[in-house]
Amino acid sequence: MKNRIAFLGILSFVVHPISGFILSLLNIRSKSTAIVYISFAMLFGYSISFADSSSDSSRYAEAFSNFDNTLNFDAILTLYRSGELRDLYRLLLFYFVSLFSHNPKVMYAFAGLIFGIFSYLSLRIFVKESERKLDFFFFILAIIFYTLVSLTNINSFRFNTGAVLLFYSIYQLIIQKKNSWLIGILITPYFHYGFILVVPVYIIYKFIETFFYTKEKVKSILFYLFVISFSASWFLKTNSISLGFLSNTDVISGAVANRVEFINSADVADLVQNRKENSLFLSVQKYFDYGIKIFVFFSIFLIKDLIKRMSGDKTEYTKLFALVLFLYIFAFIAVSFPSGARFLAIAHLFLILLLSKLYSIYQESDIKRIIVFALPVFSFQIAFVNFMAPTMFLSQTFWYGNVFWLLIEGWDFVT
Repeated sequence: MKNRIAFLGILSFVVHPISGFILSLLNIRSKSTAIVYISFAMLFGYSISFADSSSDSSRYAEAFSNFDNTLNFDAILTLYRSGELRDLYRLLLFYFVSLFSHNPKVMYAFAGLIFGIFSYLSLRIFVKESERKLDFFFFILAIIFYTLVSLTNINSFRFNTGAVLLFYSIYQLIIQKKNSWLIGILITPYFHYGFILVVPVYIIYKFIETFFYTKEKVKSILFYLFVISFSASWFLKTNSISLGFLSNTDVISGAVANRVEFINSADVADLVQNRKENSLFLSVQKYFDYGIKIFVFFSIFLIKDLIKRMSGDKTEYTKLFALVLFLYIFAFIAVSFPSGARFLAIAHLFLILLLSKLYSIYQESDIKRIIVFALPVFSFQIAFVNFMAPTMFLSQTFWYGNVFWLLIEGWDFVT
């Protein structure tokens, strides 16, 4: 039945893309879902209007329109190696698309294609690990997980594509023991320079992970470090940790070093603080973020108790739980840097994954309560990412038009 509905999603996609997309999600493992999901991601990127001049998509559209494609593949690599570029992905995408189109909508369609592939693969992981039929509690976890890999993130495709690639690569490398996916982690800085700071951390963890868990439990040191970093995250101010040693020791250089030095400066710390004080959006978001942190804290100790009650070899759970703790330890420190809170999303993905995996075994009141608690604390993020933000930067026609209408509407678009 689900296969038929998913196939119907392909037909519905042509007439009303949103309906086809929703229908296809009823069987995320089917080939038809993969086709619709990734096609919808491309259409989503193509349908961005670029009307909001403050959005990343508007800036990238203008940059693409002004891109000189005589700056070919070799020239872009040379600029990166000489330290004049912070990362590669954006310009390589610009160069590839400029070979056959100068329409920024087409460029964003290909950005959507690449993001959509890894967003879909991430959802496949969630469904595979959950092994649970849809009910109210599983639906809550699913909508939170989707929000964290939502197609809305195509708007800021540099960091967000790197983030979904990082999640997928960490899962394959650490959980599935597929060492070839070390390459996936290593290339994330080419998507966004910010990943340079985290890649060494995750690679080191790969070599020391077995120290943190056994087939019976997770070592206590991770819990102590988790509590310390969680507590510190409430008091650390923006840029309270200096990253100057990175450029002083030539760990990073050129455009990346200059950018990190700027972001880690007192001026940026003051700017971030002023934004928090003067922005209603950030003021409201702050309190929901507090709620998410409290949710994370109680979830960790509930998970600890649930795993303790298991019998037999618990390795698949202790391994994932150790990774979750490690990711939060790092992320709670990273929040002290501007935009560092984005690394919390990686930890959230693995936490939701573990909760869904445990929910497939335990359907008792404790885990149901923590899942229900997740709904209000993530509600602001769910509403903004899945509903508010898309209405701000997508073409109005996207909500009711068919595929051909949307394609024709943007065919001759110029900035």
